[in-house]
Amino acid sequence: MLDVVPIKEGSRMNIRFLTPTIHGFLDYIAAFVLLIAPTILKLEQVSAFAYWLSVIVGGLLILYSLFTDYEASIVKAIPFKVHLAFDFSAGIVFVIWPLLFGFSGIATLYYLVMGIGIMLVVAVTDPESHVTHHHGHGHGVT
Repeated sequence: MLDVVPIKEGSRMNIRFLTPTIHGFLDYIAAFVLLIAPTILKLEQVSAFAYWLSVIVGGLLILYSLFTDYEASIVKAIPFKVHLAFDFSAGIVFVIWPLLFGFSGIATLYYLVMGIGIMLVVAVTDPESHVTHHHGHGHGVT
């Protein structure tokens, strides 16, 4: 079942259609890509810094995702809106890094695609659709 935010009849189309649940699933996919893609793309041949930057950010994404207040975490310590701010900041930094550090070729393309992709996911995530499930007690909206 696809977990998307419904668009009310008669209302304008809402660009924010991803729920925190789907966003959480995408976080772990993105982290996997950040950890694995540098090896597949052989970024170490372009820049060791470009390689390790992605790997470190992938590890950090897993860490703060595990502590975010959404269904995909184990500890609900970081508010979801703070998580989105982390994500968006990472997207901006990913777009800027190739310019600041002189990446070239595939490294530049990789960082631009990842950065823009991260910002797009944040842009289409609805932080207000945060629903907490209490087993046996119905549903509560936070």
